[in-house]
Amino acid sequence: MLGLILVVDDDPDMRLVLRDHLEPEGFEVIDAANGAEMRAVIEQKKVDLVILDLQLPDEDGLNLAKVLREKTDAGIVMLTGKGTSVDMVVGLEVGADDYVAKPFKSRELLARIRSVLRRTTETRKAKTGSGGSVVRFQGWRFESAFQRLTNPQGEDSVLTAGESRLLQILIDNVGNTVDRDTLHREALGYDMQASSRNIDVLVGRLRRKLDSDGGKENLIKSVRGIGYEFTGKIERE
Repeated sequence: MLGLILVVDDDPDMRLVLRDHLEPEGFEVIDAANGAEMRAVIEQKKVDLVILDLQLPDEDGLNLAKVLREKTDAGIVMLTGKGTSVDMVVGLEVGADDYVAKPFKSRELLARIRSVLRRTTETRKAKTGSGGSVVRFQGWRFESAFQRLTNPQGEDSVLTAGESRLLQILIDNVGNTVDRDTLHREALGYDMQASSRNIDVLVGRLRRKLDSDGGKENLIKSVRGIGYEFTGKIERE
């Protein structure tokens, strides 16, 4: 089995379609029709990835994404029926790892799922290993294996897999500009499409977490037309 996937969608036909796509590929699939059923599943099972519909009748999918982030380390791929950039950006803002717009192509969905699972699996392996690298900069402490970012006041925040990989890439290239295509490919696991804003949303989320102590210093600098650069002074433990 390649992983346990939870499908959360109120449409029984969509749940069946997703099951038919995923089970022949080697995934175990369970489903939930609403937020209450989703909560029951994650209390009982260790889920590897959740495919979460943005539009649910009983509870906003965005709120459920926040619940998943608090309760599990599962990857989150959000489905949006509207397919607008606003829906996609908001989904990423609340912690989803990726999104797929309906109607979707099965090959694209599988590629996104495998990419997210690869990132979350690498993170889990690091947690059970040596602990990964620990980096300090401007009073901050970053533990990549645990996706943990600690501010100068000692307060922790947990990064998503994408945020953690993005920060690690920027730190590894400190003082140098990393182009958006490379960041997208390395942090999210697939090539960036021409109109994609995913990496910009990810950078924005990471910047807000790095600004949570009220500091005015912007540690991630935008380089117009190219990408982003990390400007902090690095100390490795």
